[in-house]
Amino acid sequence: MTLDWTDQTREDRIRVMMVSPTNINDVYGELDGVDLSGSSLDAAYYTDTRTSGKLKVVGEGWRRGSFLRVIHEVPAWGYSRELGTYIVTNDNASWEHGVWHYDLTLQSMLYGLSTDKLVRPWTIAKNAMALKAMRDCMDAARYKYTIVSGANDYKMKTPQVMESGTSRLECLYSLCTMANDRLDVDGHGLVTVSKYVNPASKVPVATLDLQSPRGTTYGELTRETDWLSMVDTVGVSFKYSDTVTKKGKSTTVQKEINAYAKVSASLHQAHAQRGYTVTDFRSLSELTPQTAQRAQQLANQYLKEDSPELIEWGISTTYLPIWEGDVVDLIVPGSGQYAGRNRCLVKSVKVDLEHMTMDLTLKNTSSGDRGDG
Repeated sequence: MTLDWTDQTREDRIRVMMVSPTNINDVYGELDGVDLSGSSLDAAYYTDTRTSGKLKVVGEGWRRGSFLRVIHEVPAWGYSRELGTYIVTNDNASWEHGVWHYDLTLQSMLYGLSTDKLVRPWTIAKNAMALKAMRDCMDAARYKYTIVSGANDYKMKTPQVMESGTSRLECLYSLCTMANDRLDVDGHGLVTVSKYVNPASKVPVATLDLQSPRGTTYGELTRETDWLSMVDTVGVSFKYSDTVTKKGKSTTVQKEINAYAKVSASLHQAHAQRGYTVTDFRSLSELTPQTAQRAQQLANQYLKEDSPELIEWGISTTYLPIWEGDVVDLIVPGSGQYAGRNRCLVKSVKVDLEHMTMDLTLKNTSSGDRGDG
């Protein structure tokens, strides 16, 4: 059965289940008294813990300490999806009209790994494998996880020491960086490790067309771009001391190797187009070999890294089954430079659980995958 998410007559239902904090497969039962007004879920691609939320509850239905699993259903379709399984990190309450009202703060399973810190150094031996170390780390934290088929592995070239006081989440991110994997968490609460895939290589899962008569978007479309502050010139400098010998006498002199690179004059951030220069100047602490050719290579490399234009969009839609890390096609109206099909990473999502609407931040995949993007 093909699901038509443009069907605005569908009836959505949100259910919240209470889950054992020591076994996420053990469900205590459904939480009564959920007040969806003011309840929401957030997810963001570049945040360490990926997803969080808040939930309002009226009455004493919550089994204190239990995890909460938020499930979206469309009964007429027989559709059900676990949006997230969360640790409750705050249960502030107020007494109103003869009943307690709770404002529950929800955090992902990754948050629990961020608060679990090593009480002694952890040494990972030379030639040990990164995926095995990740499993050991999560087993020690008594976490359920899945290593997705195809995840990269990495053999340690030297012993690795995770210092005492380092969180298990930091350990996992360090290991994932070595192996070029991505750490995340799924709706059931499983920590996931999968092969990193650049968003530009992902297949879009949805199309958002502002002018479609059956479109799901509403409100305004906003755009942010950094082209007016983009770098058009990169300069590098390496200063060093050298010994010069003249007539048998040695003296120390200061020398400097410089190089620079500039973008093509046809690009819109070039001085010829914009009328001013923005320089990324880098003082190098080392240069190997100490040659002008190597300095020029670095200047060219840094300019390439600086060149992608950061383009982000803000848009609101009715609920769609998309999440942080997915890729969508955004059809932008008009005839300007950004009009037409923009392939975008879903950078962040905010789901209003009462109205089942979503506020999306989308980032063009052509902008690269800088974590601060």
